[in-house]
Amino acid sequence: MSVLSQKGKGGLDIKNVIFYIILFVLGSIIGSFLNCLAWRLKNNKKFILERSLCPACGRQLAWYENIPILSFLFLAGRCKTCQVKIPLYYFLTEFFTGALFVFVGWFNYNSFYFSLYNLIFELFIASVLVFIFLYDALYKEILPGVIWATTSIVFIRLLFLDKPDYLSIFYGILFGFGFFALQYIFSKGRWIGGGDVRFGVLIGALLGISKTVIALLIAYWLGALVGISLIIMKKRKMGSEIPFGTFLVVGTLVAMYYGDYIIRWYMNFIK
Repeated sequence: MSVLSQKGKGGLDIKNVIFYIILFVLGSIIGSFLNCLAWRLKNNKKFILERSLCPACGRQLAWYENIPILSFLFLAGRCKTCQVKIPLYYFLTEFFTGALFVFVGWFNYNSFYFSLYNLIFELFIASVLVFIFLYDALYKEILPGVIWATTSIVFIRLLFLDKPDYLSIFYGILFGFGFFALQYIFSKGRWIGGGDVRFGVLIGALLGISKTVIALLIAYWLGALVGISLIIMKKRKMGSEIPFGTFLVVGTLVAMYYGDYIIRWYMNFIK
C-alpha cells in the first residue's frame, strides 16, 4: 500500500505522519552516531560506544547535550563549558540524514513493490553513503573497511533477491573498478585516490552497469560544476584536491532512486 493515496484521495493519515516522524528521528540519531564515529575513527579512539565528550575541553557531555538537532539549537552551537563553537556539520549531518531516511521511506512506500526488508537495506545503504560523504568531506579519505564490509553485505543481499541480474552487476563492478583504476594508474594517484577505485566496486555491485554509468556521469558533472565555481570564487586553485567521494555519493543516490527514470527519458530522447 502506498503512503500517499493511490486512488486520488490525497493527503496523509496520522499513521503515515507518525511513520515519517519515526524515520526522521531515527535518521537524525544515526546521523549523530556517524558524526561521532567519524571523529573517533580518525582520532584512533578504540571505544566507539563510550559516552561523548567535547573535543575541545574533554568534558563528558550530559544526556541532554546529545539530543540530535535539538541540542545544537539549545546550546546555540557552542559547548556549554568552554564555549568553543560546535562545527555546523554536526547539525547538518543529523538533519540531512533524518531527511534522507524520510525520502527513502517515502520512495519505498510509493514504489510498486514494497517490502520492509528492502526498506531496511536501503536505510543501511543511505547511512553508509552519508558516512562516506562526511568522512571524505572532512578528511579527504574513503575508508577501505567501510567499502569492503558494505560490498559484502550487498553481495549477501543478492543471494536473497528474486532473479537478480548478475550479468549487469558483474559489468557494473568491472566498469566501476576499471574506470577509476585506469585513471589511478595513468595519473599515478594524482587525479584520484585508491578510495575512489574501491568505491567504484561498491557502486557497481549496488547499481549494476546502467545505473553505475549514470552515477559516474552525475558525479563528474557535479564535481566539475563545483570545482569551476570554487575557482571562479577564488576559493580553490587549478589542480587543488577536492573530495570526489562526496560527488560519487550524490551520483549514487540519484542513480539509485531515479536511474530508471533517467534511462527511460534518455531512450525516448534519442528516438
